[in-house]
Amino acid sequence: MATFRCLQSGNTVTFTYQHDIDSMKGHEGYVRIDEVKEETSEKQIVLQPPVPVKKMGRPRKSNV
Repeated sequence: MATFRCLQSGNTVTFTYQHDIDSMKGHEGYVRIDEVKEETSEKQIVLQPPVPVKKMGRPRKSNV
């Protein structure tokens, strides 16, 4: 099975027969979107601690 996306409208079409898949590969108006890339699984994600957010606005008045 292969899924293609139309570049003009954004609609997706899924084909199951190899003949249909081969004919869509040469079509300029569609891009195959179900190809899996293995590069993303090799990258490590580094998490950083959350940064405190400073409250916006004017500080409160003191009753002195």
